[in-house]
Amino acid sequence: MADFFEEYEGYPNYEKMASHDDAHGKVIRKKLWMVFWIMLIVTLIELAIGAFANMEEINKEYIFIFFTVAKAFFIVFVFMHLGDEKKALKYVIIAPYTLFIFYLAFMAITEGVYSWHIKDIISTVAMHQ
Repeated sequence: MADFFEEYEGYPNYEKMASHDDAHGKVIRKKLWMVFWIMLIVTLIELAIGAFANMEEINKEYIFIFFTVAKAFFIVFVFMHLGDEKKALKYVIIAPYTLFIFYLAFMAITEGVYSWHIKDIISTVAMHQ
């Protein structure tokens, strides 16, 4: 590999460019721990809502979907380096996926509730016959 870089002097040597000093490594590790703690807190909030909140199931489903999408965005921004891009590119990449995910979640929850209503209607009609 070294022969390649000696032959083409203008070509960037990413192996040498990627070597970081200890100070830069500390910054990276600090960022990873921050991501870990934020994800842990969001997950614990989800678990607490699921275990202790007295609300309708459909509201819990929407809350869980929101937190899941928020964690997915955080992962994309940090680990896939989308947070380092320009604002317009972030929106172009994230907006269609966000709309599609919320559309699928809405359809899944709506259809699930619809089947409960149909079951209730069928049982009501059967009791009156």
